Amino acid sequence: MIETWHVRDALRPRLGSALVDEPGFLDGITHTLRSFAPYKDTFASMAARLEEDLFNLLYERLGPGMSVTMDGGRTRRVRTAELKDAADDVMGVLFDSLKVYSVNYDILHDYCMETGSFSALRVLYTKYQEFLPEGERRIIARIIRDNYPASAWENWLSPADL
Repeated sequence: MIETWHVRDALRPRLGSALVDEPGFLDGITHTLRSFAPYKDTFASMAARLEEDLFNLLYERLGPGMSVTMDGGRTRRVRTAELKDAADDVMGVLFDSLKVYSVNYDILHDYCMETGSFSALRVLYTKYQEFLPEGERRIIARIIRDNYPASAWENWLSPADL
């Protein structure tokens, strides 16, 4: 079951604790995630909906300046270009909640190949290794290693794939 704290944890590094810990702040986003049903939604449509919901939520709470205070005390502006990545962070919560079945692997793999989603890459690598051919697993590891900071993957990327 997807809980609000999962979404909070996913967005805290990007939006800061002061904002994401506000009571009720992420209830709508959590509800959107919980409403996902593969017979009526696609990952792409869910990601687009989350991106729009995040923009509306942030604009409503922060105003046109869209400035947040990060955990270190620094204030920064959230750019609309970042919302796609923020939505992907939230999609990671959905991907983590999926049961490890071949059908889920197939749709997650297709989505990953279409979008290059970091969250989809992470979940494919960490939860669906038995479905991945060794060569593809190593390619995913290389893509992650070459395109994202070590802090994003050092806790779960296998040293054998580095």
